[in-house]
Amino acid sequence: MLNIVALSALVALVPFTSAQASGSGKTTRYWDCCKPSCAWPGKGDVTSPVTTCDIDNNPLTDPNAASGCQGGNSYMCADQSPWAVSDDLAYGFAAVNIAGGTESGWCCACYELTFTSGAIAGKKMVVQATNTGGDLGSNQFDLAIPGGGVGLFNGCTQQYGAPANGWGAQYGGISDGSQCSTFAPAIKPGCDFRFNWFEGTDNPDVDFKQVTCPAALTAKSGCARSGETPTGPSSVGSAAAEAVSSAPPKKPTSASKVDTPKPASTSAAAPAPIKSSSAPSVPAKVVDQTPSSPSTPSAVAGSVESPEETTASPSTPNAVSSSVESPKETTSSTSSTAAAPPKSTPTDESSPAPAKPKDTKPVHHAPPPHKPVRPARRPHRTNRPHRAQEAHHQAEAPQKQEQEADADADDTCER
Repeated sequence: MLNIVALSALVALVPFTSAQASGSGKTTRYWDCCKPSCAWPGKGDVTSPVTTCDIDNNPLTDPNAASGCQGGNSYMCADQSPWAVSDDLAYGFAAVNIAGGTESGWCCACYELTFTSGAIAGKKMVVQATNTGGDLGSNQFDLAIPGGGVGLFNGCTQQYGAPANGWGAQYGGISDGSQCSTFAPAIKPGCDFRFNWFEGTDNPDVDFKQVTCPAALTAKSGCARSGETPTGPSSVGSAAAEAVSSAPPKKPTSASKVDTPKPASTSAAAPAPIKSSSAPSVPAKVVDQTPSSPSTPSAVAGSVESPEETTASPSTPNAVSSSVESPKETTSSTSSTAAAPPKSTPTDESSPAPAKPKDTKPVHHAPPPHKPVRPARRPHRTNRPHRAQEAHHQAEAPQKQEQEADADADDTCER
């Protein structure tokens, strides 16, 4: 459906064809900045002569103003440059010479050109005749394209400061699209047209036929054939540009946005809240496994981070398994608090800290080394004599042995 509507709109831009001049011909190009021939009064059966402009491209109202190429102040208007209507259709102006006709029949008439050679073969261009020339051959269309060569006359040096022989060659003009960058802003789009839509084609052949002028051309030239009603809108630009301008503004998409790095989620990477100012900071994904009684909800919430990421260290014998239980295995008294995300609100120093069991120790990123168990003190042997007493007893031992031996001898004698 959209293709049919687009095709209908494009057909409306192609003028109605009457049974008039037609045939095959050739094209050339020029832009001499001079007042066109059809801008003089009495040149043909037209509504008014072709509009001309002063040196600053302001339209003139006096059709008898002298041409800038003859010392006057009347020049070809910059808006009489060609432009693209679509990928396959363009509008413009030309100096013409049609076999079997005269200037009075050519001025302000329009012709549909179908290119038959070169890179643009198959494309169409509707031109209005605004000029004629004694140097033109039969069925020749000299397309008005800025930078196309000044030919016999040159008013571009006065109007735009072009070189003495115009831009590029006197006949043919510039040869590269980059040269358009030096042109005045008013005529640069027309220069670019030659290397964009026209694809730099050099003098292509055409099939032509006379048609009713589009209103978009007569609005720029100010001239139309008497008794002819121009067709279509009075302002027609590039089809692509019109589609963009008529389309509603689009919302920015992911392709047009600049990806801005987002900060990491604090709920997934932030360490568990630190209850004591003296405790070391805990890096991401390391859980403060300080055990606490089930009656302390904040301690349970701080000890559970994720059932997938939290595991008990196998090298920590004092690790409390209840501090890493998944939410599904937590007892009913602590399940409601274990599901809550950890809060980073600092603990009021004035409030008493919850009591910790004496038989456990806190486990941090690296478990502290266990203190060696000091062996129990050996009890003092109170029955052991002092070393001085031992020496004294050792000195008395021989005497006691002699006394005991004498006593034994006496006992034997008595018996």
